[in-house]
Amino acid sequence: MMNQLNVQKPAKKSRGDILHEQMVRLGEIQPEKPPLNKMRFLIISLVVLAMLAALFIVCDYRFGVIEEYELTLEASGEIQEPAVIIEETAPEAEAGAETAAAEEESGAPKDAAFGGFYKLGKIIAIVAGIIYTAFAVIKLLAPKRRKPNRSIWGDIGIYIMLFIVAIAMVFPLVFSVGASLKPLDELFRFPPTVFPRQPTFDNFSDLFVTMSQSFVPFSRYLVNTVLITLIGTGGHVLIASMAAFVLSKYDFPGGKIFFSIVVTALMFSGYVTGIPNYVIMSKLNMIDTYWAIILPAFAAPIGLFLMKQFMEGLPMSLIEAAHLDGAGEFRVFWSIIMPNVKPAWLTIIIFSVQSLWNTNASTVIYSEAKKTLVYALQQIQAGGIARTGQAAAVTVIVMLVPITIFILSQSRILETMASSGLKD
Repeated sequence: MMNQLNVQKPAKKSRGDILHEQMVRLGEIQPEKPPLNKMRFLIISLVVLAMLAALFIVCDYRFGVIEEYELTLEASGEIQEPAVIIEETAPEAEAGAETAAAEEESGAPKDAAFGGFYKLGKIIAIVAGIIYTAFAVIKLLAPKRRKPNRSIWGDIGIYIMLFIVAIAMVFPLVFSVGASLKPLDELFRFPPTVFPRQPTFDNFSDLFVTMSQSFVPFSRYLVNTVLITLIGTGGHVLIASMAAFVLSKYDFPGGKIFFSIVVTALMFSGYVTGIPNYVIMSKLNMIDTYWAIILPAFAAPIGLFLMKQFMEGLPMSLIEAAHLDGAGEFRVFWSIIMPNVKPAWLTIIIFSVQSLWNTNASTVIYSEAKKTLVYALQQIQAGGIARTGQAAAVTVIVMLVPITIFILSQSRILETMASSGLKD
């Protein structure tokens, strides 16, 4: 009986596989690369980052030693004479050896001339570490399937660009916080440093001591500002929302002309409208009252514009269905429209709080007991060089509230900018 040989026939290729091979040969599609060995790549990345960290530590240590020695010389008033290189004879060599021994006794580092190279090494280590870390993270977390027109280097370029933009955006905030924690001698150091070498809270304590010496209590300024901000913001959101609801969902004579006036008002800043606002408030006998700030805030055009543009994305069928269920106009506005436009009025709150919190109102409020917090803090800033540290603390306090509100509602603001909502 003959042994039958099991000959396996080659698998038949599909039409799609044949077309794929042809496109690879023609160069229209890049051939698939072997899968990445993530464990091996991770070990290599850790070794590279460890080497860069070692380079940074060595350069930072040596640069710190040299800088500390130079500061010591500067404080003691000693001046180093430049060395003159000549041919050494035997007596001169002995004198050089005595000079080197004297330098060693004085504590001078042998590599004092290489301070610039150590500083450059620190910068190179930091930049290389950031770039390689971004590359390694993208490489390890990249999905298996990628778009044909998207490469790993394209992703790296995008992330590097975003990182640079983020650094540029966050640098003023970091610098302000760092300046508020610096002692007075570091504030006047040139070139200035970003982070304090000896952080302290003396600037904030001195600020509160100065505020407590005023004949108007510090809490009074704070209450005035909070009251103006809360009433002005709440009224602005309510009036802008009601007006936008009517303009976006109902047609009436003069509606388009009115909205055109609102859009035109967006081109004028607060400095341009300052004189008309003062004249109107003076005619209404509201000068030197809180209403001189609150009423103009109610009529800010930015809130009406944002709310109308966002409400136009809501379908009219939603309102008609509510009317069929027996809901009135106010019920439709409060229970249906406002919850669906929450990102828009959160954005308005950000703009309104930032505007009212940072106003000093010195042109319409004259009584010291009615002044705002920013006005009082600005008077401290104008105190001269001795109050430079307090001025840095003032900057942090003033920007703290708007930044906090923005962080808590940033996701909703992004929805507003994208004009999300239901469509017909």
